[in-house]
Amino acid sequence: MTRTQIWLSLGLNAFLTLFVFGSIAAFFVRGGKGNMKQRGSKALSYFTVDSNIFCAVTCLFACIWDVAALRHGGGLLPRWLDLLRYAGSVSVGVTFFTVLFYLLPVTRFDFGMMYAGRNLFLHALCPLAAMGNWAFLERSKALSFGWVFLGLVPTVLYGILYLRMVLIRKKWEDFYGFNKGGKWYVSLLLMLGLNLSICVGLWALR
Repeated sequence: MTRTQIWLSLGLNAFLTLFVFGSIAAFFVRGGKGNMKQRGSKALSYFTVDSNIFCAVTCLFACIWDVAALRHGGGLLPRWLDLLRYAGSVSVGVTFFTVLFYLLPVTRFDFGMMYAGRNLFLHALCPLAAMGNWAFLERSKALSFGWVFLGLVPTVLYGILYLRMVLIRKKWEDFYGFNKGGKWYVSLLLMLGLNLSICVGLWALR
């Protein structure tokens, strides 16, 4: 990575880290807005929140590496950090495209609910910053195609939790509407397909 790339990457990583953690803190201080009305730790039931927190943590690690790299003249991201950044970027990519292609056109949620206030950062700006940064600025040794399946892990883990809490324990309402008509398995296949498409798309752009 050149110094210019590192500076730009540092700026995006810092932006994402600050605004995600600021937005999450607001759930505890003022409560949720739009389609995410939960308050405090209950907000962790949303994939939007979980994916952004995961991505922000990977960006925080990347910020530390960026600063060190600027002091030592540049270099490539270590493999472990690059993979974390990839998985984090894919996870918020799932959030971004789910809002765009499912929640807006299919559910009762409208544009204002999805992008008002802090939701604009969690649903759009931070995901775009993360995906663009990993695909176009951050550099590491080339990833073989097999690594694309790593990007499925966050969604699969959340999907298992969601199914357990909604269908088995009935502790959560089906706030994403994935079990509408009892067809949770259709939603599962569609979400995995979307997730894999994002994995491949980011890998191809890199």
